Amino acid sequence: MKRNAFTLIELVFVIVVIGILAAAAIPNFVNVKNQAKTNSEMASMKGIDAAILGEIEAHSKDYGDLKINWHNYAEMNDTASATRADHYKAINTAHTVLSRVAKSNRRLKIIGWYPVDCRGRSSYGDGLYCNPLMIEDEATRSDTGALYPTEAPGADIAGQPDKNDFWVFNPTPVDINISTSNNTNAPVNPTVVHSGEIKLIDVNGTHPISSVGYIRINGLANSPATKYAFRAPSN
Repeated sequence: MKRNAFTLIELVFVIVVIGILAAAAIPNFVNVKNQAKTNSEMASMKGIDAAILGEIEAHSKDYGDLKINWHNYAEMNDTASATRADHYKAINTAHTVLSRVAKSNRRLKIIGWYPVDCRGRSSYGDGLYCNPLMIEDEATRSDTGALYPTEAPGADIAGQPDKNDFWVFNPTPVDINISTSNNTNAPVNPTVVHSGEIKLIDVNGTHPISSVGYIRINGLANSPATKYAFRAPSN
Protein backbone atom coordinates (compact mmCIF):
# COMPACT_ATOMS: atom_id res chain seq x y z
CA MET A 1 0.00 0.00 0.00
CA LYS A 2 1.29 3.45 -0.90
CA ARG A 3 2.27 5.59 2.08
CA ASN A 4 1.39 9.33 1.98
CA ALA A 5 2.84 10.66 5.24
CA PHE A 6 6.01 10.65 7.36
CA THR A 7 6.22 8.42 10.38
CA LEU A 8 6.91 10.13 13.71
CA ILE A 9 10.50 8.85 13.71
CA GLU A 10 11.11 10.19 10.21
CA LEU A 11 9.65 13.56 11.15
CA VAL A 12 11.88 13.82 14.22
CA PHE A 13 14.89 12.87 12.11
CA VAL A 14 14.11 15.60 9.55
CA ILE A 15 13.71 18.19 12.31
CA VAL A 16 17.07 17.20 13.83
CA VAL A 17 18.82 17.46 10.46
CA ILE A 18 17.30 20.89 9.81
CA GLY A 19 18.44 22.02 13.26
CA ILE A 20 22.00 20.84 12.62
CA LEU A 21 22.14 22.62 9.26
CA ALA A 22 20.74 25.81 10.78
CA ALA A 23 23.26 25.73 13.63
CA ALA A 24 26.10 25.34 11.13
CA ALA A 25 24.84 28.22 9.02
CA ILE A 26 24.36 30.74 11.86
CA PRO A 27 28.08 31.38 12.58
CA ASN A 28 28.77 31.93 8.88
CA PHE A 29 25.85 34.37 8.65
CA VAL A 30 27.07 36.25 11.73
CA ASN A 31 30.61 36.45 10.34
CA VAL A 32 29.35 37.77 7.01
CA LYS A 33 27.18 40.34 8.79
CA ASN A 34 30.07 41.49 10.97
CA GLN A 35 32.39 41.75 7.98
CA ALA A 36 29.80 43.81 6.12
CA LYS A 37 29.62 46.25 9.04
CA THR A 38 33.40 46.47 9.19
CA ASN A 39 33.85 47.01 5.45
CA SER A 40 31.09 49.62 5.36
CA GLU A 41 32.57 51.54 8.28
CA MET A 42 36.12 51.50 6.93
CA ALA A 43 34.96 52.77 3.53
CA SER A 44 32.76 55.43 5.11
CA MET A 45 35.49 56.72 7.42
CA LYS A 46 38.03 56.79 4.61
CA GLY A 47 35.69 59.06 2.67
CA ILE A 48 35.00 61.24 5.72
CA ASP A 49 38.72 61.60 6.45
CA ALA A 50 39.39 62.84 2.91
CA ALA A 51 36.40 65.20 3.06
CA ILE A 52 37.61 66.64 6.38
CA LEU A 53 40.99 67.56 4.91
CA GLY A 54 39.35 69.15 1.89
CA GLU A 55 36.99 71.16 4.10
CA ILE A 56 39.85 72.39 6.30
CA GLU A 57 41.94 73.47 3.31
CA ALA A 58 39.04 75.34 1.72
CA HIS A 59 37.89 76.98 4.96
CA SER A 60 41.42 78.00 6.01
CA LYS A 61 42.01 79.57 2.61
CA ASP A 62 38.75 81.55 2.71
CA TYR A 63 38.57 82.46 6.41
CA GLY A 64 42.02 81.83 7.89
CA ASP A 65 40.78 79.80 10.86
CA LEU A 66 39.51 76.35 11.87
CA LYS A 67 36.02 77.35 13.00
CA ILE A 68 34.15 74.87 10.85
CA ASN A 69 30.60 73.89 11.81
CA TRP A 70 31.17 70.16 11.43
CA HIS A 71 27.70 69.18 12.65
CA ASN A 72 25.64 71.98 11.05
CA TYR A 73 24.63 72.85 14.60
CA ALA A 74 23.29 76.24 15.72
CA GLU A 75 25.16 76.45 19.05
CA MET A 76 28.78 75.99 17.93
CA ASN A 77 29.77 79.29 19.62
CA ASP A 78 28.68 78.15 23.09
CA THR A 79 31.39 78.58 25.74
CA ALA A 80 29.45 77.51 28.84
CA SER A 81 30.91 74.36 30.37
CA ALA A 82 27.61 73.48 32.04
CA THR A 83 25.83 72.99 28.71
CA ARG A 84 28.58 71.53 26.50
CA ALA A 85 27.59 67.93 27.24
CA ASP A 86 23.97 68.78 26.44
CA HIS A 87 24.95 70.11 23.02
CA TYR A 88 26.66 66.87 22.08
CA LYS A 89 23.60 64.95 23.23
CA ALA A 90 21.48 67.17 20.95
CA ILE A 91 23.80 66.53 18.00
CA ASN A 92 23.52 62.77 18.57
CA THR A 93 19.75 62.96 18.87
CA ALA A 94 19.45 64.95 15.64
CA HIS A 95 21.79 62.53 13.82
CA THR A 96 23.96 65.41 12.60
CA VAL A 97 27.38 64.13 13.71
CA LEU A 98 29.91 65.37 11.11
CA SER A 99 27.00 66.07 8.78
CA ARG A 100 29.05 68.72 6.96
CA VAL A 101 31.30 65.99 5.51
CA ALA A 102 29.43 62.70 6.03
CA LYS A 103 27.06 61.63 3.26
CA SER A 104 25.31 59.13 5.52
CA ASN A 105 25.74 59.91 9.19
CA ARG A 106 22.70 58.47 10.99
CA ARG A 107 24.89 55.71 12.42
CA LEU A 108 27.54 58.10 13.80
CA LYS A 109 27.46 58.81 17.53
CA ILE A 110 29.64 61.02 19.71
CA ILE A 111 30.62 59.13 22.88
CA GLY A 112 33.34 61.45 24.19
CA TRP A 113 34.61 65.01 23.84
CA TYR A 114 37.17 67.36 25.37
CA PRO A 115 37.14 71.20 25.36
CA VAL A 116 39.94 72.55 23.16
CA ASP A 117 40.06 75.96 21.53
CA CYS A 118 41.17 76.63 17.97
CA ARG A 119 44.74 77.39 19.09
CA GLY A 120 45.07 73.87 20.43
CA ARG A 121 44.75 74.73 24.12
CA SER A 122 42.64 73.07 26.82
CA SER A 123 39.89 75.68 26.99
CA TYR A 124 36.15 76.24 26.57
CA GLY A 125 36.89 79.18 24.28
CA ASP A 126 35.83 78.91 20.62
CA GLY A 127 32.81 76.78 21.47
CA LEU A 128 32.46 73.35 19.87
CA TYR A 129 34.50 74.10 16.76
CA CYS A 130 37.81 72.48 17.74
CA ASN A 131 36.85 69.89 20.37
CA PRO A 132 38.42 66.44 19.78
CA LEU A 133 35.71 63.78 19.70
CA MET A 134 35.37 60.06 20.31
CA ILE A 135 32.96 58.67 17.70
CA GLU A 136 31.24 55.33 17.08
CA ASP A 137 29.95 54.07 13.74
CA GLU A 138 28.10 50.90 12.72
CA ALA A 139 30.87 48.38 13.48
CA THR A 140 32.16 50.20 16.56
CA ARG A 141 28.80 50.70 18.29
CA SER A 142 29.25 49.30 21.79
CA ASP A 143 25.79 47.71 21.74
CA THR A 144 25.20 46.45 18.18
CA GLY A 145 28.65 46.63 16.59
CA ALA A 146 30.80 43.91 15.04
CA LEU A 147 31.55 41.06 17.43
CA TYR A 148 35.02 40.41 18.77
CA PRO A 149 37.13 37.94 16.76
CA THR A 150 36.09 34.40 17.73
CA GLU A 151 39.18 32.86 16.15
CA ALA A 152 41.37 34.52 18.78
CA PRO A 153 39.53 34.77 22.12
CA GLY A 154 40.84 37.61 24.28
CA ALA A 155 42.70 39.11 21.34
CA ASP A 156 41.92 41.70 18.71
CA ILE A 157 42.60 42.31 15.03
CA ALA A 158 44.60 45.50 14.65
CA GLY A 159 43.12 48.01 12.25
CA GLN A 160 39.74 46.26 12.09
CA PRO A 161 36.92 48.00 13.97
CA ASP A 162 34.76 46.03 16.38
CA LYS A 163 32.33 46.91 19.15
CA ASN A 164 34.89 48.00 21.75
CA ASP A 165 36.93 50.21 19.39
CA PHE A 166 36.23 53.85 18.53
CA TRP A 167 37.38 56.70 16.30
CA VAL A 168 38.95 59.99 17.33
CA PHE A 169 38.36 63.13 15.27
CA ASN A 170 40.99 65.83 15.77
CA PRO A 171 39.84 69.25 14.48
CA THR A 172 42.54 71.07 16.49
CA PRO A 173 45.67 72.67 14.96
CA VAL A 174 47.97 70.31 16.93
CA ASP A 175 48.66 66.58 16.76
CA ILE A 176 47.24 64.78 19.79
CA ASN A 177 48.11 61.53 21.54
CA ILE A 178 45.44 59.08 22.68
CA SER A 179 46.20 56.70 25.55
CA THR A 180 44.53 55.33 28.65
CA SER A 181 44.69 55.78 32.40
CA ASN A 182 43.65 52.22 33.15
CA ASN A 183 44.94 49.34 31.04
CA THR A 184 42.42 46.90 32.50
CA ASN A 185 39.27 48.87 31.73
CA ALA A 186 40.48 50.30 28.42
CA PRO A 187 43.66 48.65 27.07
CA VAL A 188 44.26 51.14 24.26
CA ASN A 189 47.22 51.12 21.92
CA PRO A 190 48.77 54.63 22.29
CA THR A 191 47.97 56.40 19.03
CA VAL A 192 48.85 59.75 17.46
CA VAL A 193 45.94 61.47 15.72
CA HIS A 194 47.19 64.21 13.44
CA SER A 195 45.54 67.59 13.06
CA GLY A 196 42.54 67.30 10.75
CA GLU A 197 42.42 63.50 10.93
CA ILE A 198 39.87 60.92 12.03
CA LYS A 199 41.53 57.68 13.11
CA LEU A 200 40.53 54.28 14.49
CA ILE A 201 41.67 53.69 18.08
CA ASP A 202 42.21 50.02 18.80
CA VAL A 203 41.12 48.66 22.17
CA ASN A 204 42.96 45.38 22.68
CA GLY A 205 41.09 42.23 23.52
CA THR A 206 37.39 42.08 24.25
CA HIS A 207 37.21 44.52 27.15
CA PRO A 208 34.51 47.15 26.58
CA ILE A 209 35.30 50.71 27.60
CA SER A 210 33.54 51.07 30.94
CA SER A 211 33.98 54.85 30.88
CA VAL A 212 35.26 57.33 28.29
CA GLY A 213 37.01 59.01 31.23
CA TYR A 214 39.65 56.30 31.04
CA ILE A 215 40.64 57.58 27.59
CA ARG A 216 43.20 60.39 27.80
CA ILE A 217 44.43 63.06 25.43
CA ASN A 218 47.72 64.95 25.54
CA GLY A 219 49.82 67.09 23.21
CA LEU A 220 47.79 70.28 23.64
CA ALA A 221 49.57 73.60 23.12
CA ASN A 222 49.29 74.97 26.66
CA SER A 223 50.46 71.79 28.43
CA PRO A 224 51.71 69.08 26.01
CA ALA A 225 52.56 66.49 28.68
CA THR A 226 49.31 66.76 30.65
CA LYS A 227 46.82 63.96 30.02
CA TYR A 228 43.22 65.14 30.01
CA ALA A 229 40.24 62.80 30.33
CA PHE A 230 37.52 62.68 27.68
CA ARG A 231 34.00 63.52 28.84
CA ALA A 232 30.70 61.93 27.85
CA PRO A 233 27.67 63.71 26.36
CA SER A 234 24.62 64.05 28.58
CA ASN A 235 22.48 60.93 28.92
